[in-house]
Amino acid sequence: MKSMLQITRSRMVFSGSDADIDLARADFERQDWVRLPAILDRGLWNMIQRQLATITFEEKTTSIYPELNVSDGALLLLLNNAQLFKVIEEITGSRQIGCFRGRIYRIAPGANHHLEWHTDLNGTRLVGLTINLNTEPYQGGVLSIREAKTRRMRCELSNTGFGDAILFRIDERLEHQVSDVEGTVPKTALAGWFESEPHYRTLLAEGVARSLRKAV
Repeated sequence: MKSMLQITRSRMVFSGSDADIDLARADFERQDWVRLPAILDRGLWNMIQRQLATITFEEKTTSIYPELNVSDGALLLLLNNAQLFKVIEEITGSRQIGCFRGRIYRIAPGANHHLEWHTDLNGTRLVGLTINLNTEPYQGGVLSIREAKTRRMRCELSNTGFGDAILFRIDERLEHQVSDVEGTVPKTALAGWFESEPHYRTLLAEGVARSLRKAV
C-alpha cells in the first residue's frame, strides 16, 4: 500500500483518495490489521530521532512484561488529532475515537522483553497502533495475532520499515503478542491505542498539568 497518511511536525496530511480508504478498510476487515507506510514524514522523523538520542530509557515493570519506557513526547501529542481520528475511524470501522494513549519503548536483544498473549481490552481501547522508530533494521520483535478461542494464528507481522505503522483490531476474539528481539540491534517503537475516552483535550490538559507539577 502506498503512503496516504502522514504526520508532520505541525499537522496530519491525508493525500489519499476514497478508493485508498476503501482498500484499507477492506484489508482491515478481512485480516484485522493494516499497514500504514511512512506515517511519519521526514522532518518529524528527524526531530524524533534527535529527541531519542538525548533520552535515557529506564527499566519499568508492568503486569505484562518489563520494558524500557518513556511516556511523553511530541509524537504522542501529534497523534491526538481529530482529523487523524476520522481517518482511522473510516479505515477500521470503529466507533468514535476520543484520544490516543501510548508510550515509546526500547527492547534490547536477548533481554526476554517479550509480550505474552493478551487482548489489550480495558473498556475504552478500540484500535492498536505500533510505529517503528528504529534507524536500522532489527531482528525478531514480531507482532503475532491469533484467535483467542481456537488459538489459530491469523498473522505474524514484522514492522521494520522506517516510520511505518501497523493498525490492528482490539477485540475479545483476538489475542496478540510480540516476540523477543534477536541479533544485536535494539527495537525502538511507539505502541498505543486509539480509545473512546477521555476526549483528547482532557488528556492533553492532564499532561500539561503533570509537566507543570514536575517543574515545581
